[in-house]
Amino acid sequence: MTVLHHEGAAAFACGSSSRRLSPNGLLPLLGRLGGAIAIYVVFFLLIGLPLALVLIQAVMPRLFDVQAGSTAFSLEPLAHAFSSPRILQSILNSLELAATVALTTTALGGVFAVLVKRCNVPLRGFIAVTPWLVFLTPSYLKALAWVLLMSSGGYLAQLGVLPQAWSEAFFGLEGLVFVHTLGLFPLASFIIASALAGLGSELEDAARLYGSSPLRIWLRINGPLLAPAIALSIIATFAEVLSDFGLASTIARTSNFGVLTYGIYSATSDYPVDFASAGAQALILLALVLLVVLADRMLRHRADPRLISGRARPANRYELGLWRWPVTIAALAVVFLALILPLVAVAIRALSQTLGQGLDWSNFTLVNVQTALSLGTAANQGLMRSLGYAGLTAIIASAIALLLAARLDRSNSLMRTITVGLSLGAVAIPGIVLGFGYILVWNRLPGFRDWPFPHYGDGSLLVTGYVAAALPYCLVVILSAIGQLAPSLTDAARLQGVGATRRLLAITLPLVFLSVVTAFLLTFIRTVFELPMSQMLIPLSGPAAPTLILKLFSHDQDGLACAIALLAMTVAGGGAAIAWMLVRRLMPTRSRITRGDNVK
Repeated sequence: MTVLHHEGAAAFACGSSSRRLSPNGLLPLLGRLGGAIAIYVVFFLLIGLPLALVLIQAVMPRLFDVQAGSTAFSLEPLAHAFSSPRILQSILNSLELAATVALTTTALGGVFAVLVKRCNVPLRGFIAVTPWLVFLTPSYLKALAWVLLMSSGGYLAQLGVLPQAWSEAFFGLEGLVFVHTLGLFPLASFIIASALAGLGSELEDAARLYGSSPLRIWLRINGPLLAPAIALSIIATFAEVLSDFGLASTIARTSNFGVLTYGIYSATSDYPVDFASAGAQALILLALVLLVVLADRMLRHRADPRLISGRARPANRYELGLWRWPVTIAALAVVFLALILPLVAVAIRALSQTLGQGLDWSNFTLVNVQTALSLGTAANQGLMRSLGYAGLTAIIASAIALLLAARLDRSNSLMRTITVGLSLGAVAIPGIVLGFGYILVWNRLPGFRDWPFPHYGDGSLLVTGYVAAALPYCLVVILSAIGQLAPSLTDAARLQGVGATRRLLAITLPLVFLSVVTAFLLTFIRTVFELPMSQMLIPLSGPAAPTLILKLFSHDQDGLACAIALLAMTVAGGGAAIAWMLVRRLMPTRSRITRGDNVK
């Protein structure tokens, strides 16, 4: 009996093995593995491979040199980077700028968050919305606007409100800190405001009963509870300044204040291209950003106070009394300096002939705008390229993110955790480094440089780079929406024989359509003004609008540059707003979809 039992078991095992290895058994297995493999392939080609080549190039400097006799491991590029006075100064400049801005931005953003979340002030709704508009405005446009305002012959000097010493100090560390602080304070405000939302009033009320003053309450109670959020704000702002290319290519370049991001671009734009130097500087920049990200992770694990409980009470807003109007005026002054004044400067320069003639009525003209709108001109072609690339990028990135999110929702928690981690990690990669990686892959790596699509020097590669930069954001937005759907919705359709594609289009997509549109519009706006990729992967057919704007500005054609920027902001922002309102009005109700009316 025992022998027969083992033989039967063996026969059963062999039969099971044969069924698993048969074509009918392999197809379901490949189907289950195919989704995971596709996700990994997408991340590897778009992000992993370019980043890996950047790191390899830094330690194998002759890897892509066809005339080199050896591709051996070498630390010579890194040694040269740290021994070069210029590169070493750019490292120190980057660290000094990032550290200073992290402190000033967190201070301003923290005050702004407390004002919006915890104080009753006039125009609080308007003040609360403006940080989002400031945050969505590209850094290089803010920098160009402030150059128009703060230069010796700029608008503020013409109005007689700019001392010469302020103009000279602006083109240096002080000016960079000023513009960065005005541009990044919304990031600090968002982080600290999210922590304030969970800070109830029970601790404040208890301290107040013991006679503590508001200042003492904030120093002894609220301050320590908000310390993790404040530290996270410092870390996030520090990393953002390190990775920034907008101010590096405008104010910093004009001031000869070298930073790492512009050093990478200079090494790749010179002839012959110094891949070794670019790789070494990119590795140093990545290492600094990685240290900041690790500090962020450690802080989240070690300092995570739980501020929301079942007994938490909403915090009371402070009545500022006579101080409410001075505080409101100060907040409006920040809004004016961060948003309104730069936009006004760009608009005035776009509608004037020269900067020197200033605000005289005879100086106003529509020539720059007409040139940007005229078909066949380089300005119009650059604008139309950016709008077309942005639309195509938004469609591709949103579609890929939807497919990946739908696949991840059916995957195990490990796969989901890995993919979300890769997405969040990709967000921390500086755009200038990723653009350099694309040059190495599609211009130097055998097997890739001969591909017809995407191809180096074509708009197809620029769109691919745009998609790589936008995909992590799209995936996080859509994945969070799909994660809220009950599995029973698609399970019922699957039991009725509805295929995976039909389930995705008829059930999942309508339910998360608003999130998909959000991802699409954010990607569209972001891509229209995407500078690092546009600067690194210029197609032979011509530059996109961000690159063209910088080129025109550096060649004393700032009026036309401002006209292109103004039209791009109008079309992108206005088009996105109209599309959002139409979608909200025409979107089918969720209840109708959940009843299965769309599934035939």
